[in-house]
Amino acid sequence: MNLSLFLVGATIFRFVVGKYFPLIGDEAIYWLWSNHLDLSYVGHPPMIAYFIKGLTLIFGQTESAFRLGAILLVTLVTILVYNIGKELFGTKVGALSAIIFNLLPLFLGGSIFLVPQQPFLLFWALSIYLFIQLVKTGRGTWWYALGVSAGLGLLSDYIMILFFPAVGLYLILNKSLRFWWLKKEPYLAAIISFLLFSPVIIWNINLKFTSLSFWADRAARTPPHPIQNILSFLAMETALYTPIILAIVLYLIFLLVRKVKTIDHNILLLSCLTSPVFLAFLALSPVLDVGGHWPAAAYIPAILFIAQANRRWLIGTTLVFAVLINCLAFSYYLFLYPIPKELQGKEFTINKQLPEFINASNHKMRRIFFYANNLGLAGLVTFHGKAKVYMAAGREEQFDLWERPEVQKGDNIIYFALREESLYEKLIPLFKAVKIEPDKRLFTKDADILNMTNIYYCYGYKGGILP
Repeated sequence: MNLSLFLVGATIFRFVVGKYFPLIGDEAIYWLWSNHLDLSYVGHPPMIAYFIKGLTLIFGQTESAFRLGAILLVTLVTILVYNIGKELFGTKVGALSAIIFNLLPLFLGGSIFLVPQQPFLLFWALSIYLFIQLVKTGRGTWWYALGVSAGLGLLSDYIMILFFPAVGLYLILNKSLRFWWLKKEPYLAAIISFLLFSPVIIWNINLKFTSLSFWADRAARTPPHPIQNILSFLAMETALYTPIILAIVLYLIFLLVRKVKTIDHNILLLSCLTSPVFLAFLALSPVLDVGGHWPAAAYIPAILFIAQANRRWLIGTTLVFAVLINCLAFSYYLFLYPIPKELQGKEFTINKQLPEFINASNHKMRRIFFYANNLGLAGLVTFHGKAKVYMAAGREEQFDLWERPEVQKGDNIIYFALREESLYEKLIPLFKAVKIEPDKRLFTKDADILNMTNIYYCYGYKGGILP
């Protein structure tokens, strides 16, 4: 198969399908971040916010800009995967790796959405490529480029920290490269990386490491069922990357543990790049609700391993699983996604009517504020409704860092609430009247936002703590 034609076809497919996937909550959150540029954010480092800011400045505040940005990033990662495979095993393996990469469910469907893992994967793949150039040429100057790439990766996602033990492990296990431990270049590269990352550290120091407390709180909310949590994690990995690719990841870890002295140096590199990432998230899965896309970097070496194995049945089985899972997923989200009757036929136009709803509310109600009880919901209402949306104090640390209005007696609030039926009862004592909006005003194919969002009209604030 001609790789260029395949990539053109994959890109066209993503563009065509992408218009049937409205902005999701996570994307709206990162767009909110881009409107409050900072050194870092509670949940992630700042690269995604900077990228979205640049993207929307060039292409406008549209959903198409998000889809374009996501497709651009996955295309760049694809080119790097091709070049990594080419450098390690030859052109044919590089091309096959790029094709497999694009057909795996996470990288075909998931690449439509613009989230922090995409710029992270770009810099992870770039760092692998630069490290391979370093190993092949022996030139110390490659370390400095690697330091910059890894530093930009750290600004994209904290997961990039696992690249350092992966490289260190390879330098220990590959005897011919151990001399680098006595050279200045690796240490200067590490310093470059952490200097680039230092704004995130400074931001966290100034806020008493709020990012750590955010993830610790998230871990505390994970149900205490370790075995069940691990099985759920593995099931999600199987669905997103196919059971064959997951099995290859486990096999690469096995090679590192049991056959490290006998495996080829290139295969050793793949094992070293896979093991720290996958094992870290496997270890976290009993105590943290691990997102299926978080360990994505662990699967790039597995893709390369399958492509170089020269086993048609293995490659064929992988692609069959990938196509089957993709067909099921796209069939559900394109044709079977449950849409409320009142939105059927206008699901892709209703969001454009949200500004009209917001403006009409502003004209009907004196001094009105808009609130939400969920980050993603707040972002979606802000993006589509062109309105300033707030969250009550203590709900989300990120919103607590931004400006908060002074709601006075007599003011009115429209409250967008997701999955919180008790909120209605909490609002009643605080206002003269609370009414429920009977119509759906927002459409997305994300979790329960579509079906489980209620809108409350809160008239005449009497005082008290907003929930």
